[in-house]
Amino acid sequence: MTQSQRSRIVRLAVGTAAASALGMFPVHRLPRPVRVGHVALAAVLITGVSLLAAQGRPGAPDDGDASRLRGLRTPALSEAALELGLGGLMAGAGAAGLRLDGAVEGFLRRRGVPAPRVWIGLATGAMTLASVLLDDQDPEHEGTSTQEQVLALLTREDPAGLAPTTDGMPEDEYEPEAQAIAELLDTGVAPTAAQLDELWEHWFSEPLSPLLGARRMDSLLEELAALVPEHPAV
Repeated sequence: MTQSQRSRIVRLAVGTAAASALGMFPVHRLPRPVRVGHVALAAVLITGVSLLAAQGRPGAPDDGDASRLRGLRTPALSEAALELGLGGLMAGAGAAGLRLDGAVEGFLRRRGVPAPRVWIGLATGAMTLASVLLDDQDPEHEGTSTQEQVLALLTREDPAGLAPTTDGMPEDEYEPEAQAIAELLDTGVAPTAAQLDELWEHWFSEPLSPLLGARRMDSLLEELAALVPEHPAV
C-alpha cells in the first residue's frame, strides 16, 4: 500500500468518525442561546465570505488602466442583497436542521429503537463517507487540473510583477488568465504567441511577449503545449 493510499484511508476514517460523533451529539437539546449562536454564526460566516468574494476583481476596463484590474471593489446593492439573502437562507436551514434532528430522534424513540443517537450518528457517518467517495470519483477532482497547472506557470513567470503569495498578495492573481488559457488547451489547441499576446492585452493593455522576452516566451509556449490533453473536450 502506497503512502497516498494510506493517507486517503486515514482521511476517510477520521472524517467518517468525526461525522458520526457529531451526529450522535443531540444539538437540539443545547440551551437556546447556544442553539441561536450556532445557527447565527454559520449564517454570518457564509454571508461574510460571500461578500468578500463579491469584492473580487472586475473585468478588464475599457480605458486601458491596468491598475484597476486588481484589488477589491464595493459590491453592488443587488450583490449585497443577494448575499444577505443567502445568509438568511443559511440561518433558516440551520434552524430547520435543529428541528429535524429532534424530530428524527423523537421518531426513533417512539418506534422503540434503542440508542437512537447512536443510529443517527452512524447514518451521518455513512452518508458522509458515501459523499466523499462519490466526490473522489468525479474526474474533475482527479489530479491537478489544467487550469491549476497553467496558473502555476503564470505565477512562476509573473509577467506583470504582481508577486503572488508575497506581501499578502493572493496566490491566484493570474487565475482569470489561467482559466482562459486552460479553456483553449482543453479544446486540444496549444496557444500561439499571438494568442497569448492578445489575451494579455485584454487584461493588462500590453502584450505578453515583450514582458517575458523571446527565450522565456518560447519556454512558456512549450510548457503550455505539453498540457494539451490527449482527449480534448468536445
